[in-house]
Amino acid sequence: MDIQSDIIGRRSTRIVIPLLPADKYQGPRAERLTPFIPVEGNEYVLMTHELASIPEKALGDKVCLIIEQRSTIKAAINFLFDGI
Repeated sequence: MDIQSDIIGRRSTRIVIPLLPADKYQGPRAERLTPFIPVEGNEYVLMTHELASIPEKALGDKVCLIIEQRSTIKAAINFLFDGI
């Protein structure tokens, strides 16, 4: 999931958080760090602890916008950085 704002203009890299199909997730899950995110009718786990910068050309096609999950995503990022 590309989470980088375009306010700084397009760069050659993007900040992303991987999504993992919920049925593939194994082990205990910290709900605040790795919340479930619905995308086009499927459940994914937001793998916030794997946040990374990758080359923009490594991204596939845009699937959708999930602006309705903004607060959940921002809360997971805050938990990753601040523990709150």
